[in-house]
Formats: sequence, structure tokens, C-alpha cells
Amino acid sequence: MLRQVVRGARWYYTARSPSIPRRSFSAVTARRLDFGGPNDKVNFYEQDGKKRRKIDPEAEDNEEREEVEQELAKLEEELKELEKGPFDPDSPFIQSLPENDRKIALEALRKYDEENPAEPQPSLNDVFDGELDIMLKEEFHGMALEEENWQDGARQRRRLATKKFAEAKLEGPDSHPYAIRLKNSLQRYTANGADERARQEVWKCYRRCKQAIPGFLDALPAEAMDIVWESQATDNSAKSARSTHLQTLVQDAAAIDKPLSTPQILSYIKVLNDGGDPGKALEQWEAYQTKLSQTKEDLEEYWMLGVRLFAAENNPQRAQDIALAFLSNDNTRQPRVLIPVITAWGRFPGAEAEVKAWALYLQLKTFLGPDMTMEDYDKVSISLLTAGRLDTAVAIFKDMMVTGQDPANDSTALYKAALGLAGNLHASSIDEKAVNKVSLSALTLLPRRFQNRFFYASWMKKLIGMGQVDSAALVIELMYERGIKPDNKHLNGIMAGWLREGNAASRDKAERLGWAMIQHRIDAPQLEANQVVTDPSRIPKFLKREVPSAGIETFSILLLHYTRRGDDDMVKYLVKCLGDAQIQPNAYFMNHLLYADLRKQDIRSLWSKFQKMSVSVRPDLETYACLWDCAKIQYDRGRTAFDAGFPSARELYANMIKWYSKLPSRARQETMSQFSKDLYDQIVRCFCLSKDVSGTLVALHSMRAMFGYTPDDTTARMIVLQVARLASVPTDTPKRRLRRLSSTPRSKESITQVTRLLEMLGERKSMALRTQGLSVDQLDPHEKQQYQLEIMANLLRIVLSRAESLDPARVEEKLAIAAAEMQVGNIDLGPPLGVNDSQLL
Repeated sequence: MLRQVVRGARWYYTARSPSIPRRSFSAVTARRLDFGGPNDKVNFYEQDGKKRRKIDPEAEDNEEREEVEQELAKLEEELKELEKGPFDPDSPFIQSLPENDRKIALEALRKYDEENPAEPQPSLNDVFDGELDIMLKEEFHGMALEEENWQDGARQRRRLATKKFAEAKLEGPDSHPYAIRLKNSLQRYTANGADERARQEVWKCYRRCKQAIPGFLDALPAEAMDIVWESQATDNSAKSARSTHLQTLVQDAAAIDKPLSTPQILSYIKVLNDGGDPGKALEQWEAYQTKLSQTKEDLEEYWMLGVRLFAAENNPQRAQDIALAFLSNDNTRQPRVLIPVITAWGRFPGAEAEVKAWALYLQLKTFLGPDMTMEDYDKVSISLLTAGRLDTAVAIFKDMMVTGQDPANDSTALYKAALGLAGNLHASSIDEKAVNKVSLSALTLLPRRFQNRFFYASWMKKLIGMGQVDSAALVIELMYERGIKPDNKHLNGIMAGWLREGNAASRDKAERLGWAMIQHRIDAPQLEANQVVTDPSRIPKFLKREVPSAGIETFSILLLHYTRRGDDDMVKYLVKCLGDAQIQPNAYFMNHLLYADLRKQDIRSLWSKFQKMSVSVRPDLETYACLWDCAKIQYDRGRTAFDAGFPSARELYANMIKWYSKLPSRARQETMSQFSKDLYDQIVRCFCLSKDVSGTLVALHSMRAMFGYTPDDTTARMIVLQVARLASVPTDTPKRRLRRLSSTPRSKESITQVTRLLEMLGERKSMALRTQGLSVDQLDPHEKQQYQLEIMANLLRIVLSRAESLDPARVEEKLAIAAAEMQVGNIDLGPPLGVNDSQLL
């Protein structure tokens, strides 16, 4: 108690203001503590200026003591849980196990506890004694508990490991929890097939079983090992991981003297090659050669795999020897095994390699005969083309072109004629010496009728369609070397193909090619004026790399590319260069400029460009499709985009009909075939948004007469909404409220009434047919379309009559005025309203 009072007094003086002089603690204070009765106590005060307040010098110590006691209580609770250990029946670990695993684990723990009773641990009372030991025990009690807990945990972990090994020895690997998990994972993989999670689970359980269960590999059934192999061999997620897993399985099979099956050997070699280790793949192929050559199972696949491996490792001679030996033993085998060998010889440097490739190609054609497909020609020609063997590549493409049409110019026929052979050509009679004797250039010579741009253009078109754009660019190089100058159509196709690929490198090549053609077009007049006459015979033809001038298609391809990317600066510069090149734009170019403004909803710019460009450029149907898309934005008053200079729906329709009427008969027929239902719906929608009832009726009849389209459910829905909007939405409604008004109760009620009116008109029309002894189902398609059109026309006539209080004659006059404004005055608008029809609304 004295020590605490002294410490409190010291704290009191230390906490005081520095301006108050300090006074040393006097022994009188101790005597005062002992003065008086047992209930006497000392009070401590703190004074700051004139204010004086009572303090408790032991408050801080009491708080620290309470915190320590709380921590000790928590530690005692944790010690009680830890004393039970993770293998207590009520522990979280045991409870988290599946029911079968929990029963097995509890039974194993019970047996072990019976055989190995736990020794009692010494307590702290046996170690510490005496008055000083009591103080030390209080000081280090927590540390002792932690040390004891750590030792107990280590003993428990050792005991668990001992239990696992003992259990495995007593009951065998099949009853081990890891073995049970592996069995379950194999069943899930078999049930789910190519499930990625199931594959990973199989491999994880397999590794755990190897590490934890003695004798696991010896006890593993062959069927289970095959499933594990299959799960890892068919995994395409990571080639390197798949290769590592299969190598582990091969080592495990060798450790238990389990031979691999032929499919497993082949898959192992393939995985090694795919995983980036072709050297080891070839090593394993050589190692299994003696074993697999003695069996007929998958022998053909084994030899073909070896050919592909040696060809890929740039050893075409070994690949050729294997392939020819493989084919010579059995005529029924697949000769297409020669294709990778031809590809390998094409990559090999030197003229001799090209001769060997050509000789193998002739053998391939002889083996296959009429069974050689276009795909075979493509594989060989593209591989030689990309390898730089241009002469042989174009000769192979020529063979594909003359197949079945001109057998005299086929390469095998030329080879026979050059050597003077008679009868059928055999593959064994074709070798490199004979090809060298005849000269490869003579065998690959193109007939004169193929020495033109159309032959090479067909090849390029085929390559671009196959996605081999870089190979098509090599054909351009071949044309230059053969003295055939390509035109801009050839280069436009390559440029468009590169842009379709979408990667940065291809886009860069396409843009550089396009701008080079544009620059040549702009500079061409100046170059012709300043041209210096030189002797053309002194310059080889294949060194003249003059890129053709750009045409309007070149500008259009680049325009489409830049507008899709939203690059407005490049679009403006391209339009400027079009004027510098003195090229007149076409409808395709104009349409994409209009679509660029449509995506930005710039109505004023779009209409201005159309007016300026349509003076010199004849629009097409796509142009008017763009204008009607723009009109939908213009007439939809709920949108913010609006331009007062944009024409009304009637004016735009009149513009389109005027253009259509001036088309030649052939172009008109083509336009009729291209006119789509989507465009029909868009035009009707624009008239409905314009609230032009007369124009809507005229448009329905005129498009029926010119393009053959009639109203359907979509058309009826749009017209019902138009009529309901006229009845429920005031004309002075602000734009911000128009869209919300469509869901108001009044609007819904109007839509219901108009729909009911349409049904009544249909019923009345159906009754009129029944009086004539007909029904709607008995009408032919043309009559049924006319029937639907008349119902919609009657609805619009009734609305027009009631909305403006017009009699039927005045309604027809108003419709005639609308038809004249829309340039379709000669169109039949159907019968006028009857007396009963006008009273329906």
C-alpha cells in the first residue's frame, strides 16, 4: 500500500503545472497514513489555478489490472478449447468432416487412445515453490501456458500422423479418407466429363494420396490410373501443367512396373511436343519405337506422329524417310502424311530443298489421284507461299484451277511428258533426280492463259476468304515479279482483309497501304508532267514496285474504318484528300458520312451533307434508310435532337418516291428486292410520330402498291399508339413529359378503346365476307393482305373524320392532297367510309 501511495504522489506532482515549485516527498506523509483509526484514509487532490478537484491515484493501475484479468480469462477459455485438441468429437475440425470420414476418424482415434494412453503432464506446483516462486509464477503464468499449449499441439500433430500411418497399415489404403476422396472425385469426373474443376480435384486427391498413404501406387487399380491419366491428358487449360502431370504419371507407372498403353504413349508424346519440349518428345518417340513397331495397335498414328515431329523440328529428310517407308508397306495408308514433310522442305534453305518438296508433291498427287481435295491444295500452296517458294506455290494453285478441266496442264501430266513416260504414273518413279533432269522451272511454268491479273485475283480472293491475308499480299509480290501489275482492286481487298483482322499490326499495314495509294493518286498528275524518259529495258520488271492509284473504293474502306473508330479528324482529312485526288464520291462513301453524323445525332449536319452531295451523287436505298433513321430521332418529340430545317415526313417520302421513279428499270427491280420490312416499319413509325394520319394512310397504300408490303401486328400496334396519343396527349405537352404520359391511366384507357375499335372493324369486315359466303381463312395470301390493309385504312379514316369533324367526302379530299404532296397521286387509296363506319368512334 505504501508503494502505491508513493507512486501516486509522484504522479500527482509530475502532473502539476511547471510554474508550481516541486516539493520532495516527506516521510511525515507515511506517519500520517498510520495515524488514526482503521477507517481513516488519505485523499489526493489536484489544483489548477484556483480550481481544485479530487483524484484517484490508483485509477490507472485498476484499469490496467482489469484489462489483464480480461485477457487472462480469454486465454483460459482458449486453453480449455485447445486442451480438447482438434480431434475431440465436438471440435470444429471433426464436425466439418463428411459423415463417413467423421466415423472413420473417430474410430481410429478411439483405437489409438486405447493402445497409447496419454501420460500425465507435470503441473506448475511441482516446479515452483516458496514465497519468491509464487511471485514468479504469477509473472510468468501466461508464458508457461503458451509453452505448454505449443508442446501439446506438437504432440497432438505427431499423434495424428502416427494414427494415419497405423490406420493405413491396419486397414489398407482403400479406407483412408484421402483414398475415399480420390474415389469420389473419379466418379464425379466420369459423370461430368470435361469439367475443369473435376480434373483439378482428381489431380489434387491423387497427389495427396501419394504423399499420405504408404503403398498407394501398388494398391491403385489399373482402371483408376487410366481415369487419372485421361483427366490430365485431355486438359487444355495449361499445356505446361499438362506436360508436367503426365511426366509425373509416367514416372509413377515406371515405379510400380506398370506398362503404358499405346494410346497413353501417343498422348504423352503429343503433350510433350505441345508443351514446348519437342526434343524430349522425339526422344520418347525413339524410345518406344521397338515396342510399338511389334504391335499393330495404333501403329499408323505412331508413324504419322513421328513424321510430324521430325518435320516440325526442321529435319525433313528423316521425316521423309519415315513417311515413304510407312507408305511403301501398305497402300491403304493415308498419303496425306507427306503434307507436313513438303512444308518442312519448303522452309528448308536451298534450291535442292525446293526440288525435294516438288517431288514429294508429285508423289502426293499420284498417291491420292482423284481423292485430292481443295483443302489439300490449300495446305500445300499456302505453306510454300509463306515459306517464300512462290513459283511452286503458284504452280500448285494452277493444278487446283485445272483439276477436272484441263488435265493436259496438270503437273503430273507435264512430268510424264517431260520424261517421256507412258501409261499410268507411279509414285515410286518420281524422285529428285528426275525433277532436276527436267528442270523445276519447266515443270512449274504457267500456261499463257494464266498469266493475267484475273488468275492471281482469284487466288487472292480465295486466300482472303480463308483469312490468309498475309499470304494474299505475297501473291501481289509474285505478280510484280511476273511482270503483272496489280490494280487497286487487288490491294483494296488486302487492305479490307487486314482491317477485318482487327489487331494493331494489321490495321497499321492497311492504313499505310491505303494512304500510299491515295498519295500516289494525288501525285500522279505532277509525276506525269515531270516524268523523265529512261530506257525501261535496263530496269528489271520485278523491281518496279509502283503502287496503283487509289480509287473511290480505297477511300470508302478507309472512311468506314475511321467512322467506326469515331476518328472525326481523320474523316475530315480523308474527305479533303478525296477532293485533292479529284475523285467523285459515290453513294457508299456518302452513306457512311451520313451514318457518322447519325451516330452523333447531328441532324443538321446530316441533312446538310445529303443536300450538298446528292447534287452530284445518286443516292441508293441505303441512303434513304439512313435518312428515315434520322427522321425517327427528329419526329420523336420526346428526344432533345431536333432541327427546324429537316423535312417533314411527307417531304422526305416525296423525295424518296421522286428518286425511285427516276431509276432505270433494272435498278428499280434491284431496289424493290432490297426494300426490307424493317425499312417499311421505320417509315410507318415516322408518320405515326409525326401525328400525320393522312400521311400514314397514304404511305400504307403506296408501299403496298410499289413494294408489296402490308400491315401486320407491328404496324397495327404503331397505329394504335398513334391514335391513342392523339386522343390522350395534349398538343402543348412539354417534351420532358411525353414519355411519362404513355403510362398514365388515361393513355392506357385510350389504347384499350382504340384496340377495341380495331377489333370491331375486323368483326364487321369478317361479317361482310360471311354474307358473301366467304371466310378470312379461305382468302388467298394476296386477298388476305388487302383485307388487313382495308381494316387499318378504315380505322385511320374514322380517326381523321372524328378528329377534324369531316364528312367522308372531305376526308377523301384531304387524303388526295396528302397523296399529291407525297408524289403518289395516282395510287388507289381504297374505298371511302360508309355511313355505319363513321359512327363507330
